Amino acid sequence: MISFFFKKKKSSLLSEKFLNFLALKLGVKPVNERLYLEAITHSSYKNIQKNNLDNERLEFLGDAFISLTVANYLYDIYPNDNEGYLTQLRAKIVSRENLNKIGQDLGLQEFILYQKSSNSYKSLVGNTFEALYGAILIDLGIEKAKKSIEDFILKSNLDIDKIILENQDYKSEVLMMYQKKGSKISFNTIRDDNTEKIWFSSTILERETIIGKGNGSSKKSAEQNACKYILNEISSF
Repeated sequence: MISFFFKKKKSSLLSEKFLNFLALKLGVKPVNERLYLEAITHSSYKNIQKNNLDNERLEFLGDAFISLTVANYLYDIYPNDNEGYLTQLRAKIVSRENLNKIGQDLGLQEFILYQKSSNSYKSLVGNTFEALYGAILIDLGIEKAKKSIEDFILKSNLDIDKIILENQDYKSEVLMMYQKKGSKISFNTIRDDNTEKIWFSSTILERETIIGKGNGSSKKSAEQNACKYILNEISSF
């Protein structure tokens, strides 16, 4: 009878630090811990682990789930924007680059199990982030998984206004604006050979008058910055 009260607590498959991470950063408490262990296990780790786990199937599921949840969230908070705009914004939010950044900002990289080598595993953190939400979806259900993304990622860790600004195509706006005026503009973009790093300078001319200048690490970014200069000048009046 006494042994019943002093029964050993079942050991966790996950570290206390990772459990705290899930609770504090994502607002979740695992039921099936094996799913979360699978989510943080990269395929390269198969060579050094006893359990034949990897997170690729959970990554597939999490990818689809995150995309759907973000689409639903954007649909609700931007009721007057069209399909094309919402599609572009969703693509930016769920891009591998952005999911990598979100995962890194959360500190997820500290918990990923992978075989360290000369490979940089460029999308390691973003892929693991997707797999983690695949695990949460299976373990806790769609409503709790959705609430976690909305409350702990979209509302807390994502600057949508900044993404909108970064997603803006200044060149298209300027071309359309001058086309409506019936005026033609031209771009003179050259590489600056006086700097050690690759750098471009772009000048925009209306007839022979310079109306905008910009610099950037690529031809595209230099032209975008030159167009941004024009739009800023117009908005300041």
